[in-house]
Amino acid sequence: MVTLDFGRVYLGWINLQNMVRAAANYAANNSTAWLTNDTATITKFQNQVINDAAASNCQLNPSTPVAPSFTDTNGDGITTGIGDNATVNLTCKFQVITPMISNVLGGTVNVSSSAVFPVKTGITGGSNISCILPIPAIDATPTSGLAPLVVTFTDASGGAAGVSWLWDFGDGTPTSTLRNPGAHTYAIEGPYTATLSVTNACGTVTTNPGVTITVGSVVNQCKVPTLDGLVRSAAQAAWAAAKFTTTVQDAPNVPKNDNSWTIKKQSIVAGSEVDCGSTIIVDNNP
Repeated sequence: MVTLDFGRVYLGWINLQNMVRAAANYAANNSTAWLTNDTATITKFQNQVINDAAASNCQLNPSTPVAPSFTDTNGDGITTGIGDNATVNLTCKFQVITPMISNVLGGTVNVSSSAVFPVKTGITGGSNISCILPIPAIDATPTSGLAPLVVTFTDASGGAAGVSWLWDFGDGTPTSTLRNPGAHTYAIEGPYTATLSVTNACGTVTTNPGVTITVGSVVNQCKVPTLDGLVRSAAQAAWAAAKFTTTVQDAPNVPKNDNSWTIKKQSIVAGSEVDCGSTIIVDNNP
């Protein structure tokens, strides 16, 4: 009789192990049910355990199965994502029929078992896929230059795939919903911040910070006239006629208070284009 009692308990423990594995597998396939309080799925879990227990002559303790626990294994802050662990713990009470054993252990023996299954949400059909947001990023070429500056924009985002895009170029011009908007022209000088928002089923994320585009002003350019060969007194008029705003300067060795000498050398090459505020120096020595 003692052998029979221990055999019954051992067989019950074997059945309990099968029960807890089936329950943990169900929890791994439906992990988000406990997160979203899906009562229909939770009830199916409980009924599965209760029916398995009845078939195994196992009196559940407690009578309503305890909810599975979920563990975050990859450190992403989500406990019910793919690869996390679903754990189920079950305890059964088995009746003891041998007086000798019942005197020692009492009328019942509690037998416990647990099982851990990896969460498969998103793998099994009909389950919810764990949300992964996109990671927006911008590829802009070039990021600086003189106005009008043409910049080519392309999507360089990572993370989960996006389903829609919104570009703000930062200069008050219309936004773009193209994934790769291509060339955009910045007509006025100034710093601009271009941003990209990418959306998928899990939400919308915007680049933070965006990409800074630096647009400079067009410098006034003047073409240097040929002063070489002119009399010094005629140099300023020729310089001003070329739209330069500065005064022609003399080299240190030229005669003072005498503008009748001939220019034989100038400090800026004739024909070159330079800032209209540039200063030129003339000399009577070649």
